[in-house]
Amino acid sequence: MMLEKFKDYLKRYQIKIKTLFENLSERDDSEHRRGVPPRIMGLVASLSPSAVSIPAEYGGRGSLPSEILSLLEITSYESLPLALVFGINGALFLEPLAKYGNERLRSETFGKFIDTRSLGGLMITEPDYGTDALAMRTSWKKSDTGYAIEGTKHWAGLSGHADFWLMTAREKGSGSDLKRDVDFFICDSSDPRQSVKPVEEYSSLGLYMIPYALNHVDVDVPTHHRLISPKSGVRLMQDLLHRSRMRFPGMATGFIHRMMDEAVDHTQNRFVSGNNLFSYDQVQKRLSDLQADHTMASAFSRHSAEISSIDNDLSGRSLEANIHKTVLSDMMQNAAQSLLQLVGAKGYKTDHIAGRSVVDSRPFQIFEGSNDVIYQQVADQFLKHMSLNKDFHFLSALKSHPLTSKIADHFKRMTNFTINPNMLQRKKIDFGRIFSRITGLEWTLDMGNGGYNSALVNQALDSMTERIQSLLGSFQGINTTRFIPVESRALSHWRETL
Repeated sequence: MMLEKFKDYLKRYQIKIKTLFENLSERDDSEHRRGVPPRIMGLVASLSPSAVSIPAEYGGRGSLPSEILSLLEITSYESLPLALVFGINGALFLEPLAKYGNERLRSETFGKFIDTRSLGGLMITEPDYGTDALAMRTSWKKSDTGYAIEGTKHWAGLSGHADFWLMTAREKGSGSDLKRDVDFFICDSSDPRQSVKPVEEYSSLGLYMIPYALNHVDVDVPTHHRLISPKSGVRLMQDLLHRSRMRFPGMATGFIHRMMDEAVDHTQNRFVSGNNLFSYDQVQKRLSDLQADHTMASAFSRHSAEISSIDNDLSGRSLEANIHKTVLSDMMQNAAQSLLQLVGAKGYKTDHIAGRSVVDSRPFQIFEGSNDVIYQQVADQFLKHMSLNKDFHFLSALKSHPLTSKIADHFKRMTNFTINPNMLQRKKIDFGRIFSRITGLEWTLDMGNGGYNSALVNQALDSMTERIQSLLGSFQGINTTRFIPVESRALSHWRETL
């Protein structure tokens, strides 16, 4: 069967999803329910969005990063939660299955995602092991028919609703010991022996389309349901998670674009003291920062499209993946906060896009690793580069690093100082923020050299440079404050000072 040209498909998809959400009130859609409303999933599924993440030989569109990111961008403009559903389904299930699943498993599974409304998810996180995921206690051992898996998982998006799960577990050794490596298995919820049971539904603060729960795992999966890594399970996990983080640009670009359009529309039509808000200088500052962030997010999309194919091993590209995750999620939250500030009290209603967007975008700074932790990891990797070169001069290190060599001279006055490699953790986090944003600007310059609107590229350069300068001020400041142990009741003694 001849596939429709992606440009035509995307246009058709955009029209349908726009019409769908224009006719659907946010309150009716998701105020008190968890999960994708069947009416939405039915209409969207008719366009088979999962096909973009499935190889062509199994009836999909080829799992091309540019197409995956474009679909996420169009979806997130209309609905960030629905885009995250597709992000989970694609990056955390279909793409790893396409890369690491055996022929029989792929043949059995992919057709169900194209022909039906099937959704897949990933289970890694456990109640006692979030950031420390490699210490998970969910275990597996060989059974008569395949592999028996037992444990507890939580905060897996689509809990209780996914048709398939990519399950992580460690092999049970002697006694209670678990082997160090991590293995991946496919669970088909339609088989009672493979069904994962949610035992407590979480009333999450936002992202109502995506149900989360505490899940009891006691399943037995067939032998061919185990994913095959040519190296190790940890390397498979790194490749999977890094690729997932490189799908953030699709969601971020569409989401920030929507925040910007909503802000422009509101400020042009809201009048204060005889003038519309759009004419005020501070409003222009907010709008220009939104536009700059949209340009940078677009550059992240371009960078991801170039390197994140399932044909590439991303296990060793943690630095780039971490920059994608942190900078984009920060920009998404800032965009939502800016829109809410511009809209004012009306935006604080639960059925207004401004307030809902603040709540829905906030978890992106937490899941797949807290941004505080990841920024420290970014800083540690750049400091390692400095150490290997025996050069701790900031500008010199930027010039010698492959991610910042072209943009470095733009910051030559700001970065003309030497770094202390033994800095406090809080300083490392600031340092990670700075390096990540400088890297993002290099990708933006690359996009400009590819023909992107030069005025928008220059605006992004000016806007983000100002913010980097502010971060550098914080980084170079002296702050070693610590929590002071004081009895809680003593903190109310201000009255005695009168």
